[in-house]
Amino acid sequence: MASNQNPNDNSDGDIAPSMPQWRSVQVGSRQPQLVPQAASVPKSAPGNDDVIDKASFFRAREPEVEKQNKPKCPWVCPNLRPVPAFYPLEKSSRFVDDDTDTVTERLAECLRVLSVQAVFNNEAASAYLMTSEGVEMHLSLWKTTGEKSGIVVELQRRKGDSIAFHRYSRYILDAAIGDFDVTQHLATQGVDMDLVYSKKVQRLLNVELQGKSKDTEHENAVIAIEIAHGLLMKDRMDARQLGLESLCLLTDPKKTGITTALIASHVVLLGTARGIQGLSKGADLGDDIIFDEAPFQGIREAILSLVQFSRIGEDVEFENEEEDAETMGALHNLALAVLANALDVVENQDRFDDNPEETEKKPSAIKTAPCSEIAGAFLDESGEISKAEIMKTLISELGKASKKPHNACLSARCIGSLCRASDKAKRRAKELGAKNVVSTALDVGVRTHLKLETECNKVTKVLQAPTREDN
Repeated sequence: MASNQNPNDNSDGDIAPSMPQWRSVQVGSRQPQLVPQAASVPKSAPGNDDVIDKASFFRAREPEVEKQNKPKCPWVCPNLRPVPAFYPLEKSSRFVDDDTDTVTERLAECLRVLSVQAVFNNEAASAYLMTSEGVEMHLSLWKTTGEKSGIVVELQRRKGDSIAFHRYSRYILDAAIGDFDVTQHLATQGVDMDLVYSKKVQRLLNVELQGKSKDTEHENAVIAIEIAHGLLMKDRMDARQLGLESLCLLTDPKKTGITTALIASHVVLLGTARGIQGLSKGADLGDDIIFDEAPFQGIREAILSLVQFSRIGEDVEFENEEEDAETMGALHNLALAVLANALDVVENQDRFDDNPEETEKKPSAIKTAPCSEIAGAFLDESGEISKAEIMKTLISELGKASKKPHNACLSARCIGSLCRASDKAKRRAKELGAKNVVSTALDVGVRTHLKLETECNKVTKVLQAPTREDN
């Protein structure tokens, strides 16, 4: 029987001393991982817990890494506006049943492949587009308000050739609905959209030139160059633009033939027709015409003035600066195109054929001096005429790739042709810091302009190649 203990009794005589007690704790089994294992990761072999298959782990996550490294789309439209009331949509529009991000990514990639300059407006969900041919377009995204929700992609032509707009609009609208295959487009069309059409022109040109004597072709080429000179020397800006467009055609062998292009390119670069072997000088052409080189020198001076200073002599005064800048910008772009065509023809004159339909290539009827001599003479004489270095001007133009990618692409073509033809030009380009400028322009091309990317890669390759003296 237990005895009653007084709680107020402080005596500890009857209290047993405290002793340490031994206890055991059982450790639970290992809990399963909270992060689910990827289905594509194979399980490790049983009984081999010390070996971790890292290769299969990272291989299963490669798509996620690629998605993270994918460049961000430059066009982000958080909100789309509904189609305004009483607003007639253009016929060049498409309804797309997809989300906004998917549509903008498709369009941005299509514009990059087509090398179309784009200025995006994220708030208005629109974009200002400019092609290399000078076609201005306006791209808009609208939200539908009917029973069927979706996006309306509308493309408007604001300025430029309607036929060129039709070609671009088909690709852009097809890209909006997901029907534009980049790989197939590059395989069939290449970087240049005019490739297919230029082949048709070459076939027609070959048929047209059959049966005509070389004297007639030479005479027609000189007459066409003189007509272009007359247009360039007029006061009206539209006449000057027409003259430059004529020179663009005359220096393009795919549109006029190698003979005409070679004569026109020689005139643009050296301001003379002398030095061309095989050029007619008989009674059919007339010595007074072929050797009256004042028009030829005038063409070279006009091209250099437009490329380096964006003017031709005493330009016409405009009512406002905006009109002046827009007009002279168009002429500057055309002059760069003429110079790029001329350098390409002189560098690769053996590549072009008078008879593209035949399998056996025939030599051209006329020949010029080696491209290295022409490039060297062009560099020296252009500096004496304009008192400015042409290579420095071209590199400076390439540095404006983010604002004017079309001009930068043409400048890259000129720099590449000069550096491939002349070691002197290559050394001077390196001294002027061309490598850094080309690298920056290449980044712009990779993001937004495929033609610029292609030309910058060519320039990078030629700058890294050893010179003839090194070999």
